[in-house]
Amino acid sequence: MQHKKLQGDIESKNIGINQKGGGGKGKLEIKEQVCLCLFYWRTMPTFEVLGLHFGIWKTEVKDTFH
Repeated sequence: MQHKKLQGDIESKNIGINQKGGGGKGKLEIKEQVCLCLFYWRTMPTFEVLGLHFGIWKTEVKDTFH
């Protein structure tokens, strides 16, 4: 009980820590993410080419794959 209170106090003082569930949501559904990964493993294209096929930026492809 005391540990949770202390942990809460420490976390409330930290700057720059994201909340749970924070951040942007992915642009692809789970089925599309699986297809992206399978397509990558099968053909090994660049992330840029994958982005063109799936209509998203190459950085989003990289984040989705990793």
